[in-house]
Amino acid sequence: MQAIKNLYSLQEALQEAGVKVGRNKKALCLWHNDGSPSMHVYREKVHCFACGRGGDAIDVFAATNGLETKDAVQALAARFGFQSGVPPGMQARLDRQRRRAQNEREEAKNIESAYWALCRLLHRLEDSMKIILPDCEAMENDLARDAAARVAVLLSDVEAVLDGLASENQQERRLALQIAKERGLLT
Repeated sequence: MQAIKNLYSLQEALQEAGVKVGRNKKALCLWHNDGSPSMHVYREKVHCFACGRGGDAIDVFAATNGLETKDAVQALAARFGFQSGVPPGMQARLDRQRRRAQNEREEAKNIESAYWALCRLLHRLEDSMKIILPDCEAMENDLARDAAARVAVLLSDVEAVLDGLASENQQERRLALQIAKERGLLT
């Protein structure tokens, strides 16, 4: 509604209504049969001291055209090419902001989902290390040592990515998610 008020001034509304404003900033009232000017005209509103009615440019437009305020708003919105009372340029900006917000929500959901999936993976890797380590300590099993080394590297990668996903910095979270996907930590 403010956008309409920015484009449709009180002076314009009064002029369209055919209201003659005197030097003393008084005019004949739009809301009652006025014999002498009793409606005071201010910069952004009018007020009739005889009947007590008044309002802004939209109210003047409504009174002049016999409309309710909401219908006057819709009529003026249509006149100025607004969609749902929003200027076309602003509508496009609002649509972009909505899409950006939706994308940010989806990204946050993906990051949170990745975080919890990697937490589960971290616990499975830690459990695997508990099983493999006793065989490695004996240093007799090359296969166990190789498996433990691979698990240790994975553990290190998962912990680093989890740190990134838990960061306060959005760029760090995005990078951590990208790294997790590139290294095949997420399926």
